[in-house]
Amino acid sequence: MGVLLAAAATRAGWCSSGTEGASFLDIPVGGAPAALGAAYTAQATDVYAPVWNPAGLGFLNSIEFTGTHLSYVGPVYYEHASVVVPVGKDHETNGAPAGFGASAQYLGTGNIDARDASGNPAGTFTSAFAAYTVAYGQKILDKLAVGGSAKLITEKIADATASAYAVDFGLLYKPTARLNVGAVLANVGSDIKFVNEADPLPTAGRLGTTYQINPSWDVSAEGVYRKTGLMSGGLGVEWRYGEYFSFRGGYNTAHIKELGGVAGATAGLGIFFWGQEFSYAWVPLGDLGTTHYFSLVFRLNTRARPEKPRLKASADDDLEGMKMDEHENHDNLYELLKEDDVSHDKPLSE
Repeated sequence: MGVLLAAAATRAGWCSSGTEGASFLDIPVGGAPAALGAAYTAQATDVYAPVWNPAGLGFLNSIEFTGTHLSYVGPVYYEHASVVVPVGKDHETNGAPAGFGASAQYLGTGNIDARDASGNPAGTFTSAFAAYTVAYGQKILDKLAVGGSAKLITEKIADATASAYAVDFGLLYKPTARLNVGAVLANVGSDIKFVNEADPLPTAGRLGTTYQINPSWDVSAEGVYRKTGLMSGGLGVEWRYGEYFSFRGGYNTAHIKELGGVAGATAGLGIFFWGQEFSYAWVPLGDLGTTHYFSLVFRLNTRARPEKPRLKASADDDLEGMKMDEHENHDNLYELLKEDDVSHDKPLSE
């Protein structure tokens, strides 16, 4: 059946294993993480934390929302939405010591032509794969946070349905202002069962790091070890050009065995406006085609963050502020001189 071929392509393309269920969970979430070769476990101090590393919720600076559309293979499409909310106030870091998050991932198809065992038309059907996640993260030291998430996973192919539950555990450590180290144990949970066949979830351990070379350059690396014994790695580089553009590139080895070495390359662009972000990512899948990510991230607090200097006010804003301060100083000086003149005009008897 057509949808099974699409599902098989999804599994082969991202997890390199056909022995796991709910393999759509291996599809990278978000335009920025995908463009960076899926090396994002140590960077997830933002709206992507519920999926990438719940411990990152302990380093939030603002309420954030995101939505992602992924143009996938053939009739398959993929959507993601997430929100995170900081809890409490850390006056020294201008951040919060804890945070909550929630996200939804959905992979589905339109109507698919069905065929019987002899290859004859047998109507149409649809399929849908989803995961709904709630997460919490908290600092336990100034530079160390822990977090966890719980998720409900559902799958539907034609009239057959299945569901499972899973949890993630994460750590995020910031030994210096430029260096982050993150670790996650993901998708620990029950098997997902269709009719009489049960498959394990894509349980995996991820260890990653990111280093800010200077305010314009970041480099990230990540290793993944799966319960199936498969290993993969990701590398990502980000270059910020001025305060409005960010260029990203990466390489991920998770699916090059089946799809070829070129399929590991990733690239993308970030555009920043008024503290908000639009991200695009290009991720090839060899002979299966090319996927395109489109993401929007909205932040309620647009003040600069040490790890994200690109979100600071623009140079034009700074110049305008200087002009306003200069104008206010002139007004204050004028008022002072005016008061001084009035005092000198008063009679000495007063």
